[in-house]
Amino acid sequence: MGPKLLKAALLHFEAVKAKAEANLEVYLFSSVGVGEHPDLVDEIIKQTKIITEAEESIKYLKEKCS
Repeated sequence: MGPKLLKAALLHFEAVKAKAEANLEVYLFSSVGVGEHPDLVDEIIKQTKIITEAEESIKYLKEKCS
C-alpha cells in the first residue's frame, strides 16, 4: 500500500477512535450527555465497540503495511 494511502487510512481510524473516546468521556463524566441519550448503557457499549474496532484496524494496518 502506498505510504499516503496508509497514512490516510490510519488517520481515519485514529479520528474515529478519538471521537468515540470523547463521546464516551461525556457519557461517563458529564451530566450533559445524560439528557440527550435515555439509554446510556447502550451508548457506552456502542462507543466502546467503535473504539475497539478502530484500535484493531489501526493495529492491522500497522502490522500488514509496515
